[in-house]
Amino acid sequence: MNTWPETPIRVERLHGGKLILERIPSHPWESKVTFNPACALVSGRETIVTIIEKTPFDRRTKETLAKREALVFLLYRAQGATSAGFARSSLGLAVLSPGLELLARQSEPVVLPDQPYDDLGVEDGRITKVGDRYILFYTAYGSGTPKNRIRIAIASTRDFVRWKKHGLLRGAFNTIDNKNAMLFEHPIGGKHVMLHRPMEGENAMSIHWAESDDIFGEWKTRGVLLKPIPSPEFADTWIGGGAPPLQISDNRYLMLYHIGNRGTDATKEYDLGIAEAEWKSGSLSIGRNGLLMRPETQTETRGDADLGVNNVLFVCGAYFYDGDLYFPYAGADSVVLGGKIPRTELDRFLAR
Repeated sequence: MNTWPETPIRVERLHGGKLILERIPSHPWESKVTFNPACALVSGRETIVTIIEKTPFDRRTKETLAKREALVFLLYRAQGATSAGFARSSLGLAVLSPGLELLARQSEPVVLPDQPYDDLGVEDGRITKVGDRYILFYTAYGSGTPKNRIRIAIASTRDFVRWKKHGLLRGAFNTIDNKNAMLFEHPIGGKHVMLHRPMEGENAMSIHWAESDDIFGEWKTRGVLLKPIPSPEFADTWIGGGAPPLQISDNRYLMLYHIGNRGTDATKEYDLGIAEAEWKSGSLSIGRNGLLMRPETQTETRGDADLGVNNVLFVCGAYFYDGDLYFPYAGADSVVLGGKIPRTELDRFLAR
C-alpha cells in the first residue's frame, strides 16, 4: 500500500511552541477556542499607516503599529460556549509581527454569521490579495432543509476590519457541500484559479481546482488536483487545501494542505502536507509532495476538554518573509501556534 512520503524538511515551532492566541474567557464570542487562522503579510509604511488608522485600536497601539515596516493581519476562527450542543463560529482579528509575535488584538469579531447562508457559522477563512483588496474565501455553514449546508462564500476588505460579504461563490461545485477554498494571488493562463474540496460526489474529499474570468462571476471546476493516499496506520484518509498557494517561480507554486485520518476506533488525526504545483500545458499538476508535520506537542495533541478534539494540525495561511516560510496554524482546534520553514529547507525539498 502506498503511504505519504516523509519529507526531509525541518519545521521550527516558533517561540518554543508557545501559544500565539488562545481564548479570552471574558469575550463571549471567543471564550471557548481560537483556531484555523488565515493571514496576510502587509509591508510598506504608507500602506500600514492607512490600514492601522482604520482599526479600532487605541491611539498608543496605533502609533506603535504604524512604526512597523511589515505586519501580519490574522483572521482567526473563534467559538464561545455551546448552546444546545452547538457553538457558532465568528472570525476575529489580530495583528502580529512577521515573526508571528502578537502585537494587538481586536475585542469584537470582524466577520459574523449573520446571513441565511452562513447563519450557523463563518469558518476557516483564507485571504488572498487581489489588486487593492483582500479577498476572503470562507466556509459558510448555513441552516437548511432537509439538512444544513456547507458551502463556499466570498467577502472582501481593504482594512481587515470592515468586510463586505458578496454571497456564495457561483458554480456547480458550490451546489453540493464544499469547503477549503482558496484563491491563487495572480491569474494563471489568463484566468483566476482556486482550489476547493468537495465533500460529496465523484472524487470527494480530494483537492480539486477551478477557474473563472471573474472572481465574483461563474466558476468552472477542472477536476481533481491531488488525491489522498491511504495509510496502513488508519482506516480512512482524506485531504483538503490549507494555505493559498505561494508562487515560487513563473509556473510553480508551493502548497500547504491538511491530511485527515480516521483510525479503526474512530479517533482522528490531522497532519500537514506540503506539495509543489505546476502550471503546464493549460493545466495544474502536482510534482513533489509529502508529509510535513504530525501533532507532537501538548497543544497539538490535546484540545479543549469539553469539545474533545485532539491530535489536529490545521493551516489556513502562509507567507514568505526574508526568504523563509512562516505559517500560523491551529493546534487541536483550540489554540493558534506558529511555524517556520527556513529557506534552505525549502530549497532542499524543491530540488529533490
